Amino acid sequence: MTAYDTTNASTMEEPRLLRAQLDMVVQFLPLSLWINPSWAFISIIPFMGFFHVFGDVPLWRIAAVMVLHLVTSGAAVVVQREYYAAPAGVTRWLNRLMILQASIGVAWGLLVWLLWQNGNPINNIFVSVPIIAVLWSYASSRAMHSGVYLVTVLPIVGLSLLRFFTGTGQTATAMGVMVSLIFLYTAIMAIGARRQVESLLLTRFANDDMAADLRSAHDEALRKRYEAESANASKTTFLANMSHELRTPLNAILGFSDIIAHERLGAVGLPRYKEYANDINVSGSHLLSIINDILDVAKIESGKMELAPQVLDPRDAIESALTVVAGRARDRRQTINVSIDDDAPFPFADERALTQIAINLLSNAIKFTQEGGRIDVTGRAADGGFELCIADNGPGIARELQDAIFKPFNQIDNRYNRSTGGTGLGLSLVRGLAELHGGKAWIESSLGNGARVYVYFPVGNAPQARVRATA
Repeated sequence: MTAYDTTNASTMEEPRLLRAQLDMVVQFLPLSLWINPSWAFISIIPFMGFFHVFGDVPLWRIAAVMVLHLVTSGAAVVVQREYYAAPAGVTRWLNRLMILQASIGVAWGLLVWLLWQNGNPINNIFVSVPIIAVLWSYASSRAMHSGVYLVTVLPIVGLSLLRFFTGTGQTATAMGVMVSLIFLYTAIMAIGARRQVESLLLTRFANDDMAADLRSAHDEALRKRYEAESANASKTTFLANMSHELRTPLNAILGFSDIIAHERLGAVGLPRYKEYANDINVSGSHLLSIINDILDVAKIESGKMELAPQVLDPRDAIESALTVVAGRARDRRQTINVSIDDDAPFPFADERALTQIAINLLSNAIKFTQEGGRIDVTGRAADGGFELCIADNGPGIARELQDAIFKPFNQIDNRYNRSTGGTGLGLSLVRGLAELHGGKAWIESSLGNGARVYVYFPVGNAPQARVRATA
């Protein structure tokens, strides 16, 4: 962001500041079309012969005063129109405005000479009145630029003082002193006004720059967001395509390894070959599971996951999941307890998705619970929906990691998962599938106190659930 030093504004007029000052000067030019001639006309009324006490001023001088101000006022209007039509060239326009203002100042200064009557105190006093008024006026209307202000008032003051101090009588001298003092006072006022104007302009520039920077940052953020979304979409498409392409040859590997491992077409000879084929089948099945997870994550992120929700008994999905994971739990001597409340509503969900959620949560619980541990599966009514909870007595998860583990490919680092491995897609799939149903997934845990993973399914929009059969 551009920084402006308001203390050095008078010595460092950068183009933008000068342009703003000239704009303000030009805004006052139309007033010259009627204020200057009007004030000049009012000023010459006492000298038009109606009041002999003001002296006998020749008619041609009175006419000259009006002609001078009509000409300079007309020039001001022309300059303003040209400025708005072609404002380019700050220095050129500054020079033109200074010439215009100098001519206006000369016109006011000549008014004193044209209306002056030597030795007539009343004349001398009334001649000084319009000059004093003009000095007060220009202290505010031309103070925004010091050069423009000075070329305007210096001809007025110079010509007026020359007339006053070369005139006869004490009144002329007194008027000269008074005009000098008023000039000094109004000049001080003009300096203060100019500083205030410059400070306001510089503040406005800083605000404009800040707004421009914010707009630029906003546009850049939108561009980065678009690039990130495009990259994420490309990544998702790549994963989906690669997962699909990998599953075809992998299914063939699984099929042939199963045939060899079970000797479906005859003996394979050495027993070690049979073991190798079984290892290939197990590893291939694990790899296929990972690929399926990647494909599901890609479908969820791309919005292409298709669901077929229906009213389901959660016990069925949990039993299907237990069939898949029970072997691993037995190997680790772990106990799995299932408790579904009788008044728990039936979730309106996709059967495969609900089963996948249960499998992923149970697999994680088995993986991160030490041998001989306990895993509890509960289901109950909550907030008008169905809430599934799978709790373990494993090492637990720190609070600062509890949201990160729901993101794809994120894993917490502890001594259990280093040996068990995994892709970090399980909980991401759980949350994604839950949100596709209009539900949510979260975790409650602390280090050393196990973990409780919850999945909530709303059932408010589901068809009337079938009545649970009682044994």
